[in-house]
Amino acid sequence: MTESSIAPAAEQALTLSDSEGTFLGLVLRAQPITAYQVAKVYDRSPVSNFNTSKGKIYPLMRRLVERGLLVKEQVAGDARGTEQLRCTDLGREAVRQWVLEARETHVMLEDPLRTKVQSFDLLTPAERIEWILSAKESLAEQLDRLESYQAGVDVPFKEFVHDNAVRSVQARIAWLDRMLAAMLRETAAQSGS
Repeated sequence: MTESSIAPAAEQALTLSDSEGTFLGLVLRAQPITAYQVAKVYDRSPVSNFNTSKGKIYPLMRRLVERGLLVKEQVAGDARGTEQLRCTDLGREAVRQWVLEARETHVMLEDPLRTKVQSFDLLTPAERIEWILSAKESLAEQLDRLESYQAGVDVPFKEFVHDNAVRSVQARIAWLDRMLAAMLRETAAQSGS
């Protein structure tokens, strides 16, 4: 077998989706860790797409094991058959490659709130204002959750990660404030006509 025929397979093994990179990165930082412990970390996360069900975690784990990126080891003396997870050297390199890669989808993130605004013509002016106020309230609650979460977690570069999360939510609140002000001006102008 030539080196060129091996390279695509190795490259394929190192290519991770964001879900895989997130999962393997967590295992790498916390290893050895059980699938149950990973699920608990996901459950506690204020990031909605991290709240992954066990029904998604176990197939993801299986695929990573099959690709040689993750190994499962029986916990010695555990009658329940608990398995601990560890990244392989190949898994560590895959996480490293994943971190180095900035994909187009990482630059302009999907935002369901922004997408919904494109259909605001279906709402009355009062419904638009109510929607904005409700979204702002949800984001303010998210800021509180971020503060609580930040106080109880220890991750590498925590200050930068937390700052990004807080500023992202604050930017969305500021965007909603600008939209609300414009809607109120529009409503006032229509009332005055």
